[in-house]
Amino acid sequence: MAPGVTFWDAGEFIAAAHTFGIPHPPGTPLFIAMGRTWSMLLGAIIGVARAMNLLSAVSTAAAGGLSALLLTRALAGTRDAWWGALAGALCAGLMTSAWANATETEVYAVSLLLVVLMLVSSERAGGQDDRRTGRQEVLLTAYLIALAPAVHLSALVGAPAAIAFAARRRDGTWLVDRALLLSGVMIASAGVGRMSWLLVLVGALVAVASTVVGGAEEQARPRGLLLPIALTGIAASALLIMLVRARHDPGINQGNPNTLTTLADVVARRQYDVSPMWPRQAPVWLQVATLAQYVDWQFGLTLGRGIFTTPWRLLVTLLFLLLGISGWRAMRRDSTRAATALAVLTISGTLGVCVYLNLKSGATIGYGFVPAGAHEARERDYFFVLGFWGWGLFAGYGALALARERRWPRCIALASAVVPLIANWAANDRPRSDGATAARDVASALLGSAPPNAMLFVAGDNDTYPLWYLQQVEGVRTDVTVVTLPLLPADWYGAEIARRTGLRWRNEGFVAGAQWAHQELAAHIAEAARAAKRPVVASPSVPARERALLGSGWRLEGTSYVSSAAANGSVQPPVIDSLSDSLFAHAKVPRRGRGAMLPDDVSESMLGLLECGRLGRLPPGSSAARESLELRCNLR
Repeated sequence: MAPGVTFWDAGEFIAAAHTFGIPHPPGTPLFIAMGRTWSMLLGAIIGVARAMNLLSAVSTAAAGGLSALLLTRALAGTRDAWWGALAGALCAGLMTSAWANATETEVYAVSLLLVVLMLVSSERAGGQDDRRTGRQEVLLTAYLIALAPAVHLSALVGAPAAIAFAARRRDGTWLVDRALLLSGVMIASAGVGRMSWLLVLVGALVAVASTVVGGAEEQARPRGLLLPIALTGIAASALLIMLVRARHDPGINQGNPNTLTTLADVVARRQYDVSPMWPRQAPVWLQVATLAQYVDWQFGLTLGRGIFTTPWRLLVTLLFLLLGISGWRAMRRDSTRAATALAVLTISGTLGVCVYLNLKSGATIGYGFVPAGAHEARERDYFFVLGFWGWGLFAGYGALALARERRWPRCIALASAVVPLIANWAANDRPRSDGATAARDVASALLGSAPPNAMLFVAGDNDTYPLWYLQQVEGVRTDVTVVTLPLLPADWYGAEIARRTGLRWRNEGFVAGAQWAHQELAAHIAEAARAAKRPVVASPSVPARERALLGSGWRLEGTSYVSSAAANGSVQPPVIDSLSDSLFAHAKVPRRGRGAMLPDDVSESMLGLLECGRLGRLPPGSSAARESLELRCNLR
């Protein structure tokens, strides 16, 4: 488990939980409420960041235990099946994507736990021999499905598998009314998550249709619909947490959903350019190739050269693919119902996600023939974690099938978990990684370099969220106002800066060199800050041309660029302060190969910002490091 804050979304989630705030859309209010409670209980004992990381670890561990229980129940009567259930749960939890989410603060660990709870409840609902039993479990399953938008909409990926469990009895009989009722709740919940009243209406109609085909089952009667509808409404009401909290303007208040209209904007992620399913953002074959790349990382990441595979890693991937197929075939013989439901989970969580999300090309695939800007900002393997989880359950059961066939002791099935345990350990062992404290080191350096009351302009998630964490959780340099340039296109963000700083600026007027409206806004904010005698500072990750819009006379002091004059339209190289390379010499910059790091680990590149002062004084052309400054430190 990470000892503290990590890069990407973790710093924002920790800060949002600590302040009971609102992270980036869709807001994940139930996750934040859980995190707030969790950090209140444990934060004073082990630290807020470590407590939130522990929430992810406990959630994933609980999901693993419940998955083993699920298979054991579903395969009741099958001799020694619990060995396969245990092996499957271990394989699922040791996959790279699941393990990575379990060791830092991320919503996907809690979302995974919600899905497994859906599956356990639905298995109990359909595991009764009497058609009239299982009503409470059906209602619980409906409620858990309806909770998905308040946790994270990705949890709905598991709903079809839950429906397959609940709607099929052990004797193979399909209960169509249950399938319609739960499908209606799933569609309506998707409508809530997308803020589409049309989808909510369609879901309601599908649920009503269950009364037509339900026969004598109680929930199929018209009055039996009232309780599922009420439970769905109660679950969806968790979204109102954001409406209440936004009106108190917590420290993290993305989207500021203080009205029903702005709440709908946050829940539906209208701040972003959410792609439709068609046209495809990348060729279908390239989207499938990206998924295949993510598959190759799951069971033996450190056997490759970072993102690049090797014959050994490819061999392990193929071995576990075959084990998964063998496990599905063996489970189908032992329990067709369980095999069908988990196959639905695996397919929905891989190809289904690929089709629905319509992602761009993966962050590290397709270079040389995919146009610039046609890649995702980071690796998105975590979107597919539910599919990988199902695959891991099948692989463990496949190991049991192999032990049965060879007449080996059944405990040999657990050996299947040894391979991912060893081959993924180094990449996921966060306390011993070179970047264990990288996020906090970089945030401390950026804030520590800024003059008092500075306006610090930053370029993205990784030089924003760790700073928010330090300010909101640890109270470090709260006098500095962090301005995130990529958020400026959102109307709420400019209003938040004005509200919290008291700055006023003109919103019209051409700014020489600006290509976009948000760049003009950044220039106006910098001008207003200078008029208020507040220093204008920029992170080294801000491109030189954008930095020139904020001011001139730039000087690298410590780890930040500090402006000494108003923007004048010129892009002049900054002066390098002679002390810049010694102020943060304590921070450790990784030197080892990429093979032992997670695919989207940015510790090395972010810690490289601390070296800008030293590299900036190297003679031009003397080293590849000096020539890389345009990319790393934006000196030119």
